[in-house]
Amino acid sequence: MRYLSLISFSLAAACLSPAAQAQNCEGGAYMNPQLFRGEAAYQSAVAEQEMHAFIGRAGLPQAPLYAIKKVDDITASGRTPYCWVYTNQVTGLMSGYKLAVFNNEVVQPAVLAITTAGKAATDAGAVALKTLPPAEQKAVLDQLQRSKCFGTAAGVEAAIAKAEGLCGNVEDVAPQATVGQQGLIAKAVFAWEEQSWAGVVTREPAALGVSLKGLAGRSEKVHQARLVVVPTKATSVGFGLYLHASVPDAAAKKAVAAFQGLTAPSKPLAVAMDLGPQFSFVVPTAEQLEKMRAAIGLGK
Repeated sequence: MRYLSLISFSLAAACLSPAAQAQNCEGGAYMNPQLFRGEAAYQSAVAEQEMHAFIGRAGLPQAPLYAIKKVDDITASGRTPYCWVYTNQVTGLMSGYKLAVFNNEVVQPAVLAITTAGKAATDAGAVALKTLPPAEQKAVLDQLQRSKCFGTAAGVEAAIAKAEGLCGNVEDVAPQATVGQQGLIAKAVFAWEEQSWAGVVTREPAALGVSLKGLAGRSEKVHQARLVVVPTKATSVGFGLYLHASVPDAAAKKAVAAFQGLTAPSKPLAVAMDLGPQFSFVVPTAEQLEKMRAAIGLGK
C-alpha cells in the first residue's frame, strides 16, 4: 500500500510539473504581416520560416505552426489551444491569451479620404488634413462620417477607425496574398461617386504615398478627386507575443528575454515580425493594456 501511495504521489507531482502543464497546449499561431502587405506567397513562406526559427531560439514549441487571419482561428473549439500566438492587438487582445511582450513602436492609422472632384491635377498626391483651412477640415470630417470606407479584416487600423467613428461604416476586406492594401484602394476608387465619397483605412505613411493612377472607377472624375489623409486620434503599436495560460513561468520568461534581447534582427526576420527602425519589445503595463483595449473599442 505504501508503494502504491508513493506511485500516486509521484503521478500527482508530475501532473503539477511545468512539463505536464505545457501539454495543455501545442505549437503556436502566427499572423503573417506579409499577408497584410499583399506580398507573394513565397515571401510569406520565408516569413514563416524566420518566425519558426526565432521561436525555437526563444524556447517555445516550434511545431505545429498554424497560420491565422482572425481571432476565430485562435478561439475555435474542438482543438488543442496554441501555446503561443504572434499577432496584432485585435486578434491578440480578443483571444483571451496573455500579452507577454510587444513591439512598442508607434503606428499611426489614418483614413485616406477620396473627396470632391475639382480643380486638382489628375491623380494628384494626397494631402494631410491639417494642411487645410479649418472650415475645409470640418467639411471633410463631416462628409467622411457619412461615407463608406474599406479596411483590412482583423486589422488594428480598421478597428481604431471604427471605434472613433471616422467613417459612416467600415467594410472589412479579408487580406489576400499579392493584393494587400492596393485591393482596398481599388475597392474605394470603384465605390466613389461625386456625391458619395469613399475611404481607405491604412497607416498614415502609406496613405500619404497613395496614387490613383491606373485604377478604374465608375467615374473618370475620381482621378480629379482630392485625396485627404485623416489620422486617427489614437495610435497603435506593433505585433506582440501572446501566451496560453498553461505555458510555465520559466518558459514565458525565457521567451520574453529572447524578444527583448532582439536588437539587430536580420532583414528577413524584421519583415517577418513587422519591425520598423524604431522597434523595441517591452512587457506591457496595466496602463498600456487599458489604452490598447480602449483604442480598438474593447473598453476595460
